[in-house]
Amino acid sequence: MKRNEIETELTWDLSGLFKDQKAFDDQFEKAKAYIHKLCQFKGHIADSKNSFIAFMNTREELMRYMENIEVYASMCVDVDSENEAVQENLSKANSLIDLQTSSLTFIDNEIIASKDAIETYLKDEDCKDFRYAMSEIFRTIPHRLDEKTEALLGDVVTLAKCPEDTFRSFPLNFEPVIVDGKEEFLNGATYISFLQNKDVDVRKQAFEHYFKEYQTYQNVFMNTLSAHAKGQVLLAKARNFKNALSASLFEDGVEEDLFHKVLYMGNEKYHDYVQEYFSLRKEILQLDVQHVYDIQLELVNEVDVKYSIDDCFDIMDEALKVLGDDYIQLLHKAKAERWIDFMPCKGKRSGAYSWGTYDSKPYIMTNFNGDYESLSTLAHELGHSMHSYFSWENNRAMNSGYRIFVAEVASTVNEVLLNDYLLKTSKDNNYKAYILSNLLTQLIGTLYRQPMYAKFEYDLHTWVENKEVISSQKITQHFLDLNKQYFGDSVEVDDLQRYGCYYIPHFYYNFYVYKYTLGMSVALSFVKRIQQGDVQAYREFLTKGGSESPLDELIHAGVDPRDDQVYDDAFTFFKETLDQFKELVK
Repeated sequence: MKRNEIETELTWDLSGLFKDQKAFDDQFEKAKAYIHKLCQFKGHIADSKNSFIAFMNTREELMRYMENIEVYASMCVDVDSENEAVQENLSKANSLIDLQTSSLTFIDNEIIASKDAIETYLKDEDCKDFRYAMSEIFRTIPHRLDEKTEALLGDVVTLAKCPEDTFRSFPLNFEPVIVDGKEEFLNGATYISFLQNKDVDVRKQAFEHYFKEYQTYQNVFMNTLSAHAKGQVLLAKARNFKNALSASLFEDGVEEDLFHKVLYMGNEKYHDYVQEYFSLRKEILQLDVQHVYDIQLELVNEVDVKYSIDDCFDIMDEALKVLGDDYIQLLHKAKAERWIDFMPCKGKRSGAYSWGTYDSKPYIMTNFNGDYESLSTLAHELGHSMHSYFSWENNRAMNSGYRIFVAEVASTVNEVLLNDYLLKTSKDNNYKAYILSNLLTQLIGTLYRQPMYAKFEYDLHTWVENKEVISSQKITQHFLDLNKQYFGDSVEVDDLQRYGCYYIPHFYYNFYVYKYTLGMSVALSFVKRIQQGDVQAYREFLTKGGSESPLDELIHAGVDPRDDQVYDDAFTFFKETLDQFKELVK
């Protein structure tokens, strides 16, 4: 389907950002002028309270212009990538970002140099909105270096990104998979679909062909992965951090103890539950030997249930009504005001997301086809959009953006509430089993697989910090051992699985994966409290935006991720879901 063939009400309305090309061009020029205007503050940011306020207001205005331009240009490309005009706008937006970055490097250093004066200004009521933003800059002081060294480290940061660039661009040619006598193309995008094939020979071929290619180039990927870790260790040391982990956690304001707690919960305390799941899989699939290439096999056939878009909103009305009448009204506002781009079409990217700016609607792009996944995705993305809406409504622009640390909470809460409603109202046991199977897959990916990955990542960086000799044999053997612990006795972990450490992009994201486990645990803890009648604390959390640290946001909402109870709630939910599923498939 071509984009111009889609009904208008099923496409998003971006006119709230820019009504036409002239409006985009005008704001583009205004943003350039504001970059120049901000440069005039160099050496004068804290001359007086008035100059400081003027600087902060100007910086905030520029931030809004820049976000509007970047988001609009990117979203237009995402739904119409073959349109040359929108591609040109994206190029302009990227050039503007480069100009901003190169022109305004002086700001943080000057703010730090003016700390005493600024702290005096912050005591006054007319500067209260700037307190959190300034505190975030000031807490970096122990890790700041002199201007010359900072400039040098900037070049090091660029070099430190080279391993990831190599990882992403390295050409791999996988041997095709033979399906029904025909060769079929194998790559990262098609790999999982082969592992879901009912034919064991197809699954085995895909697994072997995929990882043999990584085996062939194992020394390349060993060098990229270890070079990345060495780069992070170097940067952490240069900035006076204890280690690479503490440097990574610093942005979110959390201690190493929290990271290790998350790993302990998934890898040790509650690990028996996931091994119970893998044992059940083997039994259901009636496999004499369950290999790692059998783990993607569906346990329940996809159900033939279709939903219209109106059906989805009717279901969400009931599933999410516990969150409040105003929340439900906003869902319908999203549909009526065309926040959502629903339908797949030529030139539109795959997947789904929620995105927008302080000055726009919290838009959603999805590819709706009427199945359960479409319904679940819509609820998920609306969770993000509601979080954005309430954050923007309740904060100044500079304090409105929530961190990645808490970004998946609201979306996951919506998904869990949706599944709970569907399970309670459906009379079709096969449909219930299908939902539970999907939910278990999601929970295993977040509560169990990510802590295993995080353990591998932590150990790799520790080896570098201890100056141990690193080889492909050492790296891959450790990854293989962790997989054997993860899967347990009911899964045969084939030796080629050792090369799985070389295809996971998240290992280049600096201790990112533990946040998946933490986010899911926090969301499930919130759901428990919501279902017990404590909705207000969660609704208050949705309004916080970036007005305080993400950890403080959660603590003030009554869900402290440093508390064991949060994980007890999450892993108990997993066990209850597993028991429900067992009961249905007996």
